[in-house]
Amino acid sequence: MSDLILHHYDGSPFAHKIRAILGFKDLAWRSVQIPMVMPKPDLMPLSGGYRRTPVMQDGADIYHDTQFIAAELERRHPAPTLYPEGGEGMAHALTFWADGALFGTTTGAAFAHIADRMPPDFFADRAAMRGQEPVPPEKIMAAAPRLVAELNRTLRLVEGWLADRPFLLGDAAGLADFSIFHPFWMVNRAGRKNAALLEPFPNIRGWLGRIEALGTGAATEMASQEALDVAKAADPADPGESEPDDAGPAVGQTVSVLAADRVPEAVIGEVVGVRRNEVVVRREDDRVGAVHNHFPRFGYIIRPA
Repeated sequence: MSDLILHHYDGSPFAHKIRAILGFKDLAWRSVQIPMVMPKPDLMPLSGGYRRTPVMQDGADIYHDTQFIAAELERRHPAPTLYPEGGEGMAHALTFWADGALFGTTTGAAFAHIADRMPPDFFADRAAMRGQEPVPPEKIMAAAPRLVAELNRTLRLVEGWLADRPFLLGDAAGLADFSIFHPFWMVNRAGRKNAALLEPFPNIRGWLGRIEALGTGAATEMASQEALDVAKAADPADPGESEPDDAGPAVGQTVSVLAADRVPEAVIGEVVGVRRNEVVVRREDDRVGAVHNHFPRFGYIIRPA
């Protein structure tokens, strides 16, 4: 197996979710820093237009979305498991909540204190992802009392969950912890005012410390061009036997793959693999040759191109 390569930037909370899982599984990986906002010229040849952070690469196989990257890491490295108490369904339910409602709440409260210090193009970039007009920083900061109150309600909820256990679902860390951890990690690092929001919650602060102590694995920096060269020199892995169903795309079909909750940025390619929660599309690009892009089916719209 080739080296795992993570395309990310240091401040990305979703990337930190994967970095924390890499630490939990004690894995070595290569780190390629990408821009926080578009354009991302050295990522697009690999991702086919997909812009979310992070993206994981193994040779000429490219993996998208943290839900799927986590599942792929678990498949390749099942010990220690992300489901230590056997509660896979509960872990995925909490992940869905964390990536949606929780992330929105924590992001709102954190940015309310630092919006005037963010790069001007950041809010324009994120608004474009949602198909909206950017909200002026002063308007975000004016909403701070309401946004912080919303966050406090969530903090009290999670504080109670951790009242009698070291991790969210029991005695060992798992996917639920890493999924809920990364929005709070963002709050904790986004300035002193934001870090102070966690002070009244000792259970959460202790839990954050236990997750941080797991580290982020052994990372080695890699230039973006080197990652492109790795892809071009490699052949995509055999996608294995497909498990087609009536609702899924057919192998050999040309499709577009779009995230359901963002402005469409379609990745177009030929389906070469289909499973219960995976579609693999083959693409070609002058800079990288043939690559396989792996997406989850949950949360994505896959339709004929």
